[in-house]
Amino acid sequence: MKSQGQHWCSSSDKNCKVSFREKLLIIDSNLGVQDVENLKFLCIGLVPNKKLEKSSSASDVFEHLLAEDLLREEDPFFLAELLYIIRQKKLLQHLNYTKEEVERLLPTRQRVSLFRNLLYELSEGIDSENLKDMIFLLKDSIPKTEMTSLSFLAFLEKQGKIDEDDLTCLEDLCKTVVPKLLRNIEKYKREKAAQIVTPPVDKEAESYQGEEELVSQTDFKTFLEALPQEESWQNKHAGSNGNRATNGAPSLVSRGMQGASANTLNSETSTKRAAVYRMNRNHRGLCVIINNHSFTSLKNRQGTHKDAG
Repeated sequence: MKSQGQHWCSSSDKNCKVSFREKLLIIDSNLGVQDVENLKFLCIGLVPNKKLEKSSSASDVFEHLLAEDLLREEDPFFLAELLYIIRQKKLLQHLNYTKEEVERLLPTRQRVSLFRNLLYELSEGIDSENLKDMIFLLKDSIPKTEMTSLSFLAFLEKQGKIDEDDLTCLEDLCKTVVPKLLRNIEKYKREKAAQIVTPPVDKEAESYQGEEELVSQTDFKTFLEALPQEESWQNKHAGSNGNRATNGAPSLVSRGMQGASANTLNSETSTKRAAVYRMNRNHRGLCVIINNHSFTSLKNRQGTHKDAG
């Protein structure tokens, strides 16, 4: 096998794939049994549990990540995140990342949930004596099998005794056995509340914030004035279809444009130009798309039928 510090390169796509898998194999060779268990725990909810349970090595976990499209040669960040969490930061070099780069990208690219991170942090703070005491407190509901702090927390989660919105059982255990871990739980609650109030914005969406709108209010008025008047449009089509009523209610398009025009004029006198509409909220409102071909003072818009399709 090639040395760990050697750079991998190739001239074909096939060789590139082999090279990437060799890097993963190097990472696998540097991880111990507990590291593998940590990886499996952090992937719960992202990889099917049955697949994780059958995984006996890091390479097995990597294979599942590849199959779930969580890991790609062109984007290995999720694996970098996992290695960072389990404190195997030296191995980041094989993915062309540094500790600082991962820390910078985590706020916008984090895949491991706050809840999963919390449980992992707590497992590191529960030593063998603490674990023994916690198991004693829950003796009636805990199976008589050897457990680690991580498998103990995983069991509580699997049994529905704890979840991301209910940590009462865990808080009671920590309060009695290891009170210092309550700080981790309180920190999680604050971060979770902040995440709900201000959902994460990806870099691409964030880059548009503060830019001026693509179409100004003046441009929109010019566009409206160039549209055919409702009455003339109806008269034009009355002759071609004698059965079509021409003196009924205004068309949906004209009514929509009239409403949009009124709103536009009102907004001009009360607000400044709006920023680009934000698309990172749960409710993004409604969008009406109007596709016109004929105008009174502009040339016909050729190809509009392709847009409508």
